[in-house]
Amino acid sequence: MWSKKNKKKYPGNFSYFLRYFGTFTIIFSMMTLIILQITRTIMYQSVDDDLRVISNNPEWVMEYSIVKSYYGKNSLIFLPDKEKTENDKQENSSDTVSSSDSNVRVPAPLSEKVNIGANTEIVLFDTDGKAIAQENDFQGLDSIDFRESDLGRITFYETQNVAKHIEKYRGILIELNQTDIPNVRYAAVLTNVNQLEQASKTNERIILMVMIGFWFISLIASQYLASVSVKPLIDSIEKQKTFVENASHELRTPLAVLQNRLENLFRKPEATILETSESIASSLEEVRNMRLLTTNLLNLARRDDGLSPEIVEIEPAFFDAIFENYSIIAEENGKNLTWNNQVTKVIKSDKTLLRQLVTILFDNAVKYTEEDGTIQLNVFVGKKDKQLVVQVADNGPGIRDSDKTHIFERFYRVDKARTRQKGGFGLGLSLAKQIVEALKGTIVVKDNQPRGTIFEVRLK
Repeated sequence: MWSKKNKKKYPGNFSYFLRYFGTFTIIFSMMTLIILQITRTIMYQSVDDDLRVISNNPEWVMEYSIVKSYYGKNSLIFLPDKEKTENDKQENSSDTVSSSDSNVRVPAPLSEKVNIGANTEIVLFDTDGKAIAQENDFQGLDSIDFRESDLGRITFYETQNVAKHIEKYRGILIELNQTDIPNVRYAAVLTNVNQLEQASKTNERIILMVMIGFWFISLIASQYLASVSVKPLIDSIEKQKTFVENASHELRTPLAVLQNRLENLFRKPEATILETSESIASSLEEVRNMRLLTTNLLNLARRDDGLSPEIVEIEPAFFDAIFENYSIIAEENGKNLTWNNQVTKVIKSDKTLLRQLVTILFDNAVKYTEEDGTIQLNVFVGKKDKQLVVQVADNGPGIRDSDKTHIFERFYRVDKARTRQKGGFGLGLSLAKQIVEALKGTIVVKDNQPRGTIFEVRLK
């Protein structure tokens, strides 16, 4: 299971594991108890139903006891064959038949009313509650104790036969109002349940083995569910930790510059503004960088809370207006911009997020394109998949394959020194990816030929 190292490293994971495993344990324990209880209840249901029927007809008990004593049989009921019973019924016109061997009354067949067989015994008690001697005490029925509290109540009885084996019975104690035998007042009707008990124990062992098997499976299931449940939390904590570390690192540099510049100003209290203009300009530049950084951090925090795009209809002219504004920015930065808007029909998307996405990619291309470099913007709708495709290409230095898998991570920069000089913090592409995911699209980076990089976005 969990080692001390894992518990120390991922305490929340172990806590989730204990919760899941405890829940599974409680569920399987309750299921086992319920199944065992239902099994035992169903097992004795038929026997109990027959005992209740017999208890409501005490005259049967006395008559069958007489028959059993006379014939010396081990079964409670002696049933003559059907043809003889029918003939005797016609001759005697009574509910009993006469035995050919004596004048003992034999009750008519009751197989359609109650299931009484050879495993059912009767113990008679006198008015004082003492058992009347049985003709056959092989099963130790004479050891049955009379308890008045058991009258009319189905309960368990145990005896020991002559072979010292335990015999188990399910029985009911009833009161006999009128009997043909003097001093007989009570009777215990007992059904041997040894075979049912053995079958029950076998079933219980099987149930317990199955439940224990599922319990062990729950160990693996709990570990898996704990890992799945905690993974997003661990990832979030790791991202938050990295985010804070990177943000602190990014803020440390401009703060240090500001501190040094301001300290220099205090060292020259008589200097004019013109003489200290360089320090003031550097300080203002760092302030601008810090403001841009904090703005981007705020945007990232908002994006982490989730984006809810507002889908509206967008005219093709929307892209022309954006690209015209970009051409002014490109000209100011000494870059050449060309664009190709092939969108001819109204599309549906979030106008604000789409503008921000294209702006981020364009700004990234401006930063990484050399002086007099060229930036190409293409937008069109795919013929097969009907997706909106936005391509931003430049002829800058390009991106190494080893960096392509990381460029969408927060604060990741291919060339940190060069990026800082151009005012980059490694947050733009991370924002772009979050916007693309919110719009249920994809973004990929490819090499431009013969030189440079292409960012391609596909939106549904």
